[in-house]
Amino acid sequence: MNILITGGLGYIGSHTTLDFLLNTDHHIVIVDNCSNSDISTLEKIRAISKQNVSFNEASVGDHDLIIEIMKSENIDAVIHFAAAKSVAQSLQQPHFYYENNVSSLMALLNAARSCNVKHFIFSSSATVYSDTNQFPVDEDGVLGYINPYGQTKLIGEDILLREHRQSGLNIVILRYFNPIGNESTGQLGDQLTSSATNIMPMLYRALQQNKPFFIFGDNYPTEDGTAIRDYIHVNDLASAHRNALNYLYNEPGSHIFNVGLGKGISVLDLVNSFNRVNHVDIEIKYQQRRAGDLPMCLADTKKIKIQLGWQAKKGLDDMCRDAFTFFNNHYR
Repeated sequence: MNILITGGLGYIGSHTTLDFLLNTDHHIVIVDNCSNSDISTLEKIRAISKQNVSFNEASVGDHDLIIEIMKSENIDAVIHFAAAKSVAQSLQQPHFYYENNVSSLMALLNAARSCNVKHFIFSSSATVYSDTNQFPVDEDGVLGYINPYGQTKLIGEDILLREHRQSGLNIVILRYFNPIGNESTGQLGDQLTSSATNIMPMLYRALQQNKPFFIFGDNYPTEDGTAIRDYIHVNDLASAHRNALNYLYNEPGSHIFNVGLGKGISVLDLVNSFNRVNHVDIEIKYQQRRAGDLPMCLADTKKIKIQLGWQAKKGLDDMCRDAFTFFNNHYR
């Protein structure tokens, strides 16, 4: 198949691109506008995989250019990562998130329809689950949102389900929980940028600057008072996309799957594990809770195990160890 991967130079997109190159014979075409990624990632992907991959610097909202790329590459399937993803930023700039995450998705779907693309995998998020759910939550949990980022993902899911009903587009919606870590060589990873808000880049910053790591909230109704999350190694998440595309090819329709470890890990547990595994001593300090954060968000992963035969293989120590390798290669 010829597969278009949008946002293919980003954190999850680059790992998924690499997974496909290492494990399939599909032809991969990346589209990325490099607004939240680095062009140097392209050569790293090529070096690790020892394969070529087509690249186009473009925004998915550029309808005419995307049609041109889809036609010239004879695209069969789209894996859509390109989106803004910061909860905190979405609270400050909601209109940017609606335009970037929703309007661009609609333009991409219009292009896919024009080019008769039949398969589409969508990068969604656990933020589409209402805080009224009991966790772990399965795919039939109550949907809702408490921030604009989560709202854009929920709108995106609805747009895709309607597209499936109207045009017959075959779709898989993958609801990610919390991807961390990176491929084991430490060449690809979750980059430390000025706007980074993910937990690993924040740990990198604390290490790099020899400053405390701040945990937001120590009074949640959990065993140690810190929020509980479902962390998943990004390599496992990447492989889920490969399984999803194989499944969609054999079972056309619309499908929704949680992708997580299925195990609750507190933020404090994660930081302590990072310190222990990597023999470092990052100081921990606490600040007030952040707006939009849930006390607990944990996946029920039975459905993806049964239907896709997929299961996470890497644990928390692997996530912390691989993330530290990336840090040592880039930020020491």
